[in-house]
Amino acid sequence: MSQTDESRSVLLLAGLMGYWGFADVLNAAAAPFLAREFGLDDVSISRTFGWISIGALGTYALARWADRRGRRRVLLWTLLLMSPLCILTALAPGLKGFIGVQVFTQAFKGLLVILVPVMVTESLSTETRARGHGWVSLAGSLGAGLGMILVASSENVPGTWRWVWGAAAAGILGVPLLRRVLPESQHFERASAAGDTASAMVRDLLGPRYRRRTIALLIVSGLFPMVIAATQTWLIYFPVQHLGLEPVVATAVVIGGGGVALVGFPLGGHLSERWGRRPTFLVSSVLFTGATWGFYHVSGDFPVHPAFGLALGMVAMSLCSSAGVVPLRAAVTELFPTALRATISGGAAIASALGAITAYFATSVLSAWLGGLPAAASLLSLGMPTAGILFFLALPETRGRAIEDEDSALSTSREHREPTR
Repeated sequence: MSQTDESRSVLLLAGLMGYWGFADVLNAAAAPFLAREFGLDDVSISRTFGWISIGALGTYALARWADRRGRRRVLLWTLLLMSPLCILTALAPGLKGFIGVQVFTQAFKGLLVILVPVMVTESLSTETRARGHGWVSLAGSLGAGLGMILVASSENVPGTWRWVWGAAAAGILGVPLLRRVLPESQHFERASAAGDTASAMVRDLLGPRYRRRTIALLIVSGLFPMVIAATQTWLIYFPVQHLGLEPVVATAVVIGGGGVALVGFPLGGHLSERWGRRPTFLVSSVLFTGATWGFYHVSGDFPVHPAFGLALGMVAMSLCSSAGVVPLRAAVTELFPTALRATISGGAAIASALGAITAYFATSVLSAWLGGLPAAASLLSLGMPTAGILFFLALPETRGRAIEDEDSALSTSREHREPTR
């Protein structure tokens, strides 16, 4: 693929990731409004988000479809189906209806964040993959920032958070452009022509070559989102409900601090190419926990305005999580062959869903046991360095490794599996 084609693909994929970030942040940004409208406290809103997260379990079957039928086709169908789900969310008459629609929305939203990194890995050269993941992840954060701004500005608008979900339905407008200019992955086309996509089996992920990395990666993929869900879902809720800040002030803290920390994505890409994926993830995960404890231990009697302490914690937390997500997304797509890349990403999505479900229900239980959400979030953040240590010790380094090597390994194992004619 030429440099021009690479740049165009990254731009399109960045747009898709931006849309994912926008849709992904809406529930977290609207948590205070949801709590107010549906009469939820710390325990019940955590439980509500736990039920919604179950929808991500459906992502696996859709991801397997992408390994059989192609990445481009599944991406287009995802955008088409997301729009009516966004509209139904905006029109949900009560809490049960909201949860029911969001379960399905979660499945398709999860598919976006699976397939975009897969296509980034398959579209870029070995030397530029990690940097590409960094820039595309940056686009996801920019989309999330836009979502936060729109939700905060809806406080005095009739319908509050509902109209923002209606706006998310505009993603369908991107389908004609993507149909026209987004190419199918050349790696997928080659694997399909060679028969790998038809013959590859899920059980290959537990074969001798992939068993250790599959198990380790699934555990890490569960721990990382567990901690993110337990800590970053409440970035608006905690300042508003516990410190008494206005929603606009809390949103300004999150967007301002997160905006400063956007440098974490290109930094994570740079360090992943310079140090390697494993040390970058380990360092960022350890530092993240320290930043999280700082954020959730800001109180009303902070020496200066609490917003200042929250902003410092937000910068550090976002910088570390942004830097850490880049090597994780790169490794998930680099450690496995083309015919199984979306499948393992789907498995990681299930692990991610289980991690998020665990986080929300654990937050609900721990909030009651420890006396509030801040203590629960701080305790659960200890899962991040655990994930960093496992990532470093159990997974092979992929810096500088050609992804074609894994395709060759799968083809060789398939030949050994087939009987001699």
